Amino acid sequence: MGRVSNSDYSQLHQADDSVAERSMAEFLRQVELFSDLSDEELARVAAIAQERIYKKGNHIFFEGDPGGAMFIVKDGAVRIYRLSAGGREKTLAMVSRGDCFGEMSLLDAFPRSAGAQALEDARLIMISREHFLDIMASIPKIALKVIRVLTARLREADQQIEYLSFGDARSRIVSTLLDLLRKHSRPGPYGYTIDLKLTHQELANLSGVTRETASRILAELESDGLIQIHEKNIIIIDEKSLRSLLSF
Repeated sequence: MGRVSNSDYSQLHQADDSVAERSMAEFLRQVELFSDLSDEELARVAAIAQERIYKKGNHIFFEGDPGGAMFIVKDGAVRIYRLSAGGREKTLAMVSRGDCFGEMSLLDAFPRSAGAQALEDARLIMISREHFLDIMASIPKIALKVIRVLTARLREADQQIEYLSFGDARSRIVSTLLDLLRKHSRPGPYGYTIDLKLTHQELANLSGVTRETASRILAELESDGLIQIHEKNIIIIDEKSLRSLLSF
């Protein structure tokens, strides 16, 4: 069997790198932030993107950490959360495939305003602050998309404040379920399945209620035939009736 020369090794590595970057570009095209880019622009972004793997429960970053990179979920799910002065956690959002997070700290250079933890085994795409700012400066379309993403986040924050201020416990749970339905659902034989395995505590954290309250309301909704819970997956059976329960 003949020896492989250094030049052959170099060509093999270049071929592997090329295949990896093409695969990265194909994924990035599915991400809203980069969906309008040309093949050449996507290739530039793919060249600076790095893949990272986090096991369930691992922290990607903590509140107060320097904002050195943004992340995009390729597989799995991540929860974004904050801690109160007393140490209580408030889950702000769940993000899954195609969602980006951590970009706000890249723009204002302030420390992270929230923490991020893998809700399940997660494969993430990371882009460093330096590279991301360079790309934004040279491809204005990305800057406009970032503005839209941040604007949508502000609208969601306003809505969440409304839920917490005016909604009773049932309305908070229902509004959380409808939000998860909109962002993380897939069709099934009996309705739409929220494609996240959430514990009652995690749903309670999202809704701003206690775990006991969340468990009671979920049991009531299931008894009324509006939802079904199967192996931590929540199936929305009757969205219209569920939406009619909102009290504001």
